[in-house]
Amino acid sequence: MADVVVIGGGAAGMAAAIEAARCGDRVTVLERMDRVGKKILATGNGRCNLMNMDELRYPRGTAFAGRVLALFGAEEQKVFWQHLGLRLRVEDGGRAYPVSGQASSVLDMLRLAMEASGVKVDTGVQAERIRRDKHGFSVQSQDRTYRAQRVIVAGGGCAQPKLGSNGSCYPLLAELGHRIIRPEPVLTQLMTETDKIRGLSGIRVKCAVKVVCQDRVLHEERGEALFSDYGVSGVCVMQCAGYVRPGSMLVMDLLEGMGFQSAEEMTEELLRRKSLWGNVPMEQLMTGLCVSRVASALCLAAGVQWKNRTAGSLTKREARQIAETTGAFTLKVKGLKGFDNAQVTRGGVDCREFNPENMESLLVPGLHAAGEVLDVDGDCGGFNLMFAFGSGILAGRNGR
Repeated sequence: MADVVVIGGGAAGMAAAIEAARCGDRVTVLERMDRVGKKILATGNGRCNLMNMDELRYPRGTAFAGRVLALFGAEEQKVFWQHLGLRLRVEDGGRAYPVSGQASSVLDMLRLAMEASGVKVDTGVQAERIRRDKHGFSVQSQDRTYRAQRVIVAGGGCAQPKLGSNGSCYPLLAELGHRIIRPEPVLTQLMTETDKIRGLSGIRVKCAVKVVCQDRVLHEERGEALFSDYGVSGVCVMQCAGYVRPGSMLVMDLLEGMGFQSAEEMTEELLRRKSLWGNVPMEQLMTGLCVSRVASALCLAAGVQWKNRTAGSLTKREARQIAETTGAFTLKVKGLKGFDNAQVTRGGVDCREFNPENMESLLVPGLHAAGEVLDVDGDCGGFNLMFAFGSGILAGRNGR
């Protein structure tokens, strides 16, 4: 039996605590917030997308995440949740949710498991320093020192600090010799030029999106985008955030969402409408294809004057310009929304300095790290929580 201190009461920390206690260790969880698991309650729009049963998607830390999840991936985690009493439902895209549809069910199960395993939870405790000595470790907080044979650092990255992740674990590991890769927000909204999208806030569109820089496509996604007063959001857009570079453009293809396979097909439809609706105001020409505000924005971006005109005045060239703009509605990217809005952190502790079999430091024996504190980030769809739980369980198990 060993004394284990887990720093952080999020997904990775609770999983690590439960598994370490199951292995017979005496476990204390230190959580700086007033209660554990606050971030879990916000995941999956309150439904908690626990993991993904499809092919792994980790843009950063790909190989490391693959090795961790080869040992404790979706199938193993499914058994873990069943043992806790949580039943899962798999939906489109391999996304796994609790059958209750409530993130609170996940947190309740984890808290019950910790209580049943004898895990001690100290909330409102900020770990300030970790010291290594011949007897093990001492973890210093603002008013107390905790002794342990093992320490598991699982306090998250910088994303959504109001829910507990504020980057406070990086200095703890840096002081022990670990390299910290500059943290950046990912899976977050894009701030773009706003002139072209003025008046579109709150409108959703089906589209394909890509981030382009110097004529090179950096990343592509498909899905639903949401316009806002600062730029564009939606899962497909947020998935692109990690690929944005200075000078990037967001190119939105709205053709398929309107039922067209090509700009030529849309051009023909607009000209057909012109012949049928000659006396209709031009602003009604795209009725049934998109909302009027989007139609106006596309016409303006295409350089086509649409006010005080009838559909019959549309030229073939103008129809082609509107269709081509619909297939490549382009916005300059000015930046990303910050950590307050980001779902996950890119960067953090260099995962190459840890053993993926038990998450133990290669520099400091007995020190482990798990979850978002490491430089691993996945796409939307449960990948980040799956890595958090998988790495946490391996850290708690410690190769046993």
